[in-house]
Amino acid sequence: MAGLLLCLTFNILFAKVKTYEGNVKDDSGNPLEFVNVTLQNLNDSTLIDGAVTDAEGKFSVRGDGNSLFLKVSAMGFEDRIIDNLDANLGDIFLAPASYMLGEIVVKGSRPTAKLKGDGVQIHVSGTYLANTGTALEVLGKMPFVTKSGSGIEVLGKGTPLIYVNGRQVRDMSELHQLASTQIKSVDVVTNPGARYASTVNSVIRITTIAPVGEGFSFNDRTTVGYKHYAYFFEQVNFNWRKNGFDFFGMLNYENYRERPRFSNTRLQYLKSGIVKQNSSGRDLAKFPVYQGKVGLNYNVSSHSFGFYYDFSFRPSTSEGNSLTDRYINNEFSETLENLSDISRHNRQHLLSAYYTGEIGKWHLSANFDAMWHINDRHTAETEISTINQKRDFSTVNDVENRLLAGNITASLPAWKGDIRFGTEITNIHRTDRYSGNADFISDNDIKISETTTALFAETEQIFGVVMASVGLRWEYTDSRYWQFGRLSKDQSRRYHNISPSASLSFPIGTVNTRLTYMRKTSRPAFEQLSAAVKYIDRYTYESGNPGMKPIYRDYVSASASWKDLVIELEYYSTKNYFMWQTSEYPGNSDVTLLTMVNMPRFNSYGAYLNCSPTFFCCWHPSLMVGVQGQDFKITHVGKIIKLNRPLGIFRFDNAIHLPWDIWLNMDFSVRTSGNGDNCYVKPYWQCNLGLYKSFTNDRWSVKLQLNDVFDTWRREIISYDALSSISAKKIYDTRDLSVTIRYNFNSARSRYKGRGAGNMDKDRF
Repeated sequence: MAGLLLCLTFNILFAKVKTYEGNVKDDSGNPLEFVNVTLQNLNDSTLIDGAVTDAEGKFSVRGDGNSLFLKVSAMGFEDRIIDNLDANLGDIFLAPASYMLGEIVVKGSRPTAKLKGDGVQIHVSGTYLANTGTALEVLGKMPFVTKSGSGIEVLGKGTPLIYVNGRQVRDMSELHQLASTQIKSVDVVTNPGARYASTVNSVIRITTIAPVGEGFSFNDRTTVGYKHYAYFFEQVNFNWRKNGFDFFGMLNYENYRERPRFSNTRLQYLKSGIVKQNSSGRDLAKFPVYQGKVGLNYNVSSHSFGFYYDFSFRPSTSEGNSLTDRYINNEFSETLENLSDISRHNRQHLLSAYYTGEIGKWHLSANFDAMWHINDRHTAETEISTINQKRDFSTVNDVENRLLAGNITASLPAWKGDIRFGTEITNIHRTDRYSGNADFISDNDIKISETTTALFAETEQIFGVVMASVGLRWEYTDSRYWQFGRLSKDQSRRYHNISPSASLSFPIGTVNTRLTYMRKTSRPAFEQLSAAVKYIDRYTYESGNPGMKPIYRDYVSASASWKDLVIELEYYSTKNYFMWQTSEYPGNSDVTLLTMVNMPRFNSYGAYLNCSPTFFCCWHPSLMVGVQGQDFKITHVGKIIKLNRPLGIFRFDNAIHLPWDIWLNMDFSVRTSGNGDNCYVKPYWQCNLGLYKSFTNDRWSVKLQLNDVFDTWRREIISYDALSSISAKKIYDTRDLSVTIRYNFNSARSRYKGRGAGNMDKDRF
């Protein structure tokens, strides 16, 4: 691999031909896709090289540098001839064509989804998706993507990293603030290459419409709604722009409440007998959000740099009560009542800076992040037993995290495509102190220091209609573990990880196809590595496992698209999967200990189909169907049980254009029963309704939304481990009526282009 990269680099450095690059835009500054760019001989107009602009309006052509000119042409625009050529042509603007069509109306449509080298690109601007309301709601309608509340999942790949214009979204409220009318396109990346950390299984990239104009601008979002309580969200973004300078900021307030109710039955097969516990209860939680951001950005010529500071404070309180009837060998033993009062003070400071620029044919980018995260948890609990003494106790868990991360990436044209390589370094320092005021609670003081260094290289080459890409990422992690101030060599770890990726795209007739392979890893969250034994209740303790190994997954997938239809088939093998296991507590056979452990290798598969046609010019249905399966086995009470029943996924979205430019959205989603990991999941479904209307060229917009109309969303599972099984049911207030009003004044957005660094490690906090 290294030899190939060196050969490609020297081929470019010493080639006699010259590369010409640029960006094609309309007169409003929006990038133009599918523009024809030809490099021709100035004497006889002989074609030397040609290209078509990509989604960002970029192109690259090559010639010998003598007596050449460039012709740029696109339907609906005037041709542009450039005969004074530089290697970096910068922005090329096309003027609209000035011809008249008498009494002729031309209507047409293009497929919403398009297969790309690493995923699927979906056009939003100019489609019915632009009238959805928010970016979060748009993502919930993407192929191979599901949404539950504010959670986004890529089928078969888990929670994705989400980027807006190259900058990672750290708070999902940002997706509430971004209006669907501001989105140009969305890329659902199911095969993230070597540029992303080896822990990244999927990525969603949102590209917004290029902002224009200068001066002061702001936009405001106000949401009022009702679940079992009235709630209120308010967020204001502002931006001041002059020439290439931006000063931007954000203020955000949200107030949330939850009252989840639960009921479960736990069976434990212990030496003392078969223990059955029937539990039920409810919690009442309040967690407001206070957040602010301020930053600077400057664009000059082909260089951009900037920084921002983000602060968030998320205090929370919760009160809970539960009742548990305990049976031993089918005979009633006791009733337990638990009362809890929990408070958290979650604070985060993030300072992020970036640079991007072009020097000759080199494109450079660098990012630096520094983050401090503090989370204090204080609990006061009371346990009342019908046969044992009452317990009153409290615990304190103070966690502090510090992250320093930086990355540098360089790319340049190479052979028939380009090559990209770079490095990333992340340093993490974490302290975790846990203590209680009772003798049955063990204190602990843990410190973790971890440094990860990564190198990567990838290249993408185009051979006519065939596109091939290959990448390789190497990561080295040095993790040191201290307990009560002493270095624990047995619990300290060093990891070497190599993550290859490759894809091949080619057409078969009118069908676009893609084959991909990638290897990914997942490291344990820091809490999962903690050796601290934490008290759960009178008969249950919990502990992490410092000896856990990372998860490794090998993915193979095949994708195809034809007109409005997109299909993806995948198969992957998982090694060292993390799972909670029950064991008897040392020295007490009546008490159990929950510990996170690695599981043996197992295989999984998935098949997904998405179709988004248009009927009668006003009805835009979108149908997604999927199935997921596995060959997972687990030892339960001395016997091996197979958990291989497939899960079905069904989503049917409908966008209907009504009179007076009102949009009606009716969305249905269903999940069938089946097995996932060590669980059997029962079926559930829901229906959402929405009405959207914009005014005065989208300066104002109103969205009326009713989620879970029939209050049918339920989460019921049965899980298995070595010594126990749990049948659990949890109910949230998912029926939700809300009204969102948006106002945009001189709408402009910051041109901040930073991508952030150490992004996946931030999530481990």
